[in-house]
Amino acid sequence: MPALQMELWIDEEIEIFKQFNFKCVRCLKLAVTLHEIRPKSLAPKTWMKPENRIPICAKCHSWAHDRGTSYSAPILAELRNKRLNAKS
Repeated sequence: MPALQMELWIDEEIEIFKQFNFKCVRCLKLAVTLHEIRPKSLAPKTWMKPENRIPICAKCHSWAHDRGTSYSAPILAELRNKRLNAKS
């Protein structure tokens, strides 16, 4: 299991991980990084906002980058909303 390097995260990033119980929004395994649903190149003013960032595991992070934003962004945004709505 990968070690989390929480000492490198700022408080806002830790809060995003906590929102999702440190689980990947796609597969629910341990999340190790935050992924921007819409990258800086497509959303220069909003890419770092909490609602654009999701916790994700290494395998799913590779999947998102391999598939590209046009394919992965809608899926990840839907999963983000689904996970948050399930907590309500």
